[in-house]
Amino acid sequence: MLDTVLLVDDDKVTNLMHTRIIRRSALARTVDVATDGVAALDYLQTRLAAGQGCPDLILLDINMPRMDGFEFLENYSALPEESRCSDTLIVMLSTSVLEADRARAEAHPDLHAFLNKPLTVDDMLRFAETSAEVRDALHG
Repeated sequence: MLDTVLLVDDDKVTNLMHTRIIRRSALARTVDVATDGVAALDYLQTRLAAGQGCPDLILLDINMPRMDGFEFLENYSALPEESRCSDTLIVMLSTSVLEADRARAEAHPDLHAFLNKPLTVDDMLRFAETSAEVRDALHG
């Protein structure tokens, strides 16, 4: 089971739909939302400063105002190691059908996967299993 999932998407309908899918899967206790990359970075820094730890899963859209998904990844990678979430799965979830977007995403070392929207319950099952494997590998 995942403790926290962070949806990073500016589309309210998508966030509502994905929140419902996550809740229906019963694989996450909390679903939080950030509407762009700036808000997502602020969210992470606030959680860490409060001692709450990182979300288990970040679902990241590409196209957003202020800071898009790729810019988020670049800024996230530039954070000091203690401000990064080594056991958080980051998944780009997009409607983009451009092979260049997929290739760029899959080349990023902090990104776990690139999937097309919409999120499914089966996706959540895979992410919960992978997250548990990552935590076990990092924390013994």
